[in-house]
Amino acid sequence: MTISTMKTLFSTIIFSVLLLWVVGCKEPIIDEGILPFIVPATVDADGGSWRTIVLKSSTDISVPQPTATTSDAYRKELTDIKNGLLAATPEQNTAVDYWAAGGVLRWNQIARQLVAKYNITPGYDYATGQTTPADAANPYAGPPYAARVYALLSVAQYDALVVAWRAKYQYNRPSLERQGVISRVPVLDVPSYPSEGAAIAEASCQVLVSFFPNEINWLRAKAMEHKQSRVWAGTNVPSDVKAGEDLAMAVVEKVINRAKNDRFSVAHDPNNSWQATFNSAAYDQKWKSLENPMRAPILPLAGKVKTWYDSTTIFRASLAVPPATTSPEFQKALSEVRDIANARTREQWRIANYWDNGNNTYSLSGLWNFLAEGFIREDGQNELRTARTYALLNRAMHDGTTASWRTMYTYFVPRPSQVDPAVKTATTIPNMPGYVSDRATVSTAAATVLAYIFPTEATSLYAQAAESTLSGMYGGTQFRFDNDEGAKLGTFIGQMAVSNAKVDGAK
Repeated sequence: MTISTMKTLFSTIIFSVLLLWVVGCKEPIIDEGILPFIVPATVDADGGSWRTIVLKSSTDISVPQPTATTSDAYRKELTDIKNGLLAATPEQNTAVDYWAAGGVLRWNQIARQLVAKYNITPGYDYATGQTTPADAANPYAGPPYAARVYALLSVAQYDALVVAWRAKYQYNRPSLERQGVISRVPVLDVPSYPSEGAAIAEASCQVLVSFFPNEINWLRAKAMEHKQSRVWAGTNVPSDVKAGEDLAMAVVEKVINRAKNDRFSVAHDPNNSWQATFNSAAYDQKWKSLENPMRAPILPLAGKVKTWYDSTTIFRASLAVPPATTSPEFQKALSEVRDIANARTREQWRIANYWDNGNNTYSLSGLWNFLAEGFIREDGQNELRTARTYALLNRAMHDGTTASWRTMYTYFVPRPSQVDPAVKTATTIPNMPGYVSDRATVSTAAATVLAYIFPTEATSLYAQAAESTLSGMYGGTQFRFDNDEGAKLGTFIGQMAVSNAKVDGAK
């Protein structure tokens, strides 16, 4: 079945999306009803020359030459595929349909569900007075951890696909459709070897297992299903799949090595070294925990994590020194928060809660990944372009999270309700300093990147970022100057990402 035929068929489908978290289930469940297949708008034959991120170039990974399509071994593979299409089971067809909606998108959904599952604030040990530390098997997937997960996942997917695209056009093994196989799903007219689906599956599985080791069996089963679905669909023979799997393993090794050396391991600060910075901070009334009992702040050293873009440039971003609590500027900002809290409108309540993204959510960066998914589908991006979109977006949000955390733990500016306990908040008060607003930073960085990739959506994207920026003030947990400077920082980081995108080779 050709792409044009599938496009005509599925353009008439009306679908709804329902993301369902099933309480009590062992694993997160994604129930989306009927989704149309993405009909890719471009082939991107030059994709193998696009600039990689962790790899120096796509030539870092060697993909062996495939056997000739005239060989007996290949002819047998092709015959088996044709026979398999005639004997497909309902379970196989279900898997084919699920993964054909987009491998990069599906694994991003899986990552978001796992972040939500593990996004639970660590407990408190009343006997010792210490926050119960999260261990490697049960990590606390709060904002810095979530942003790191999404960034490393999308980078691994992207670099693996650039390598795959280079090998596709190096060896030019024709797609199965060009060899007379009528596949069950739309087929991008690119060489079949190596399988991009297998590369995505293996890269995604290995990265997510490194973050969520308790999920290893489930993740491996999903990866196996994804890889097999390409065979069941009639889009790849087993040797295509094996090649995609092998190249992804080589890419992930380098990605995981970067993760081991990105300094996140010290972000928890078990020795409370952040207190030395707190004591030397010059702010006149410093932040304190409003938890009962008081707790150490969330990941106080997350601002030291290695960034994807130039850290020296990011940390030199020109931000205003926050106003002293005794200054007229601060008192005006406090009065504004107090007035909103005393007469909060229904719409302000909605905005505050929508952008809050606390426990058991995708986290803010995950919400922006979810929003990006709709634009990716509408734009008809192929797997390589989808991975590029997420890699640009998630690196910017990761660096926005890192930079805002660094600023928070430089000034230790208090939250509004610390200065005035009469301020009524609409959401939970984050257990960390308020300046700058990480929500403003991350959302503005995200909108800046996505507006570059999807220029026709720029107005909507900037409006959502502005709403997110104001949401903390509407909820009573941020001052306007927290938001304004956070948005300035996010714009700066987003523009760095856009500058990178303009020279990465993708047109």
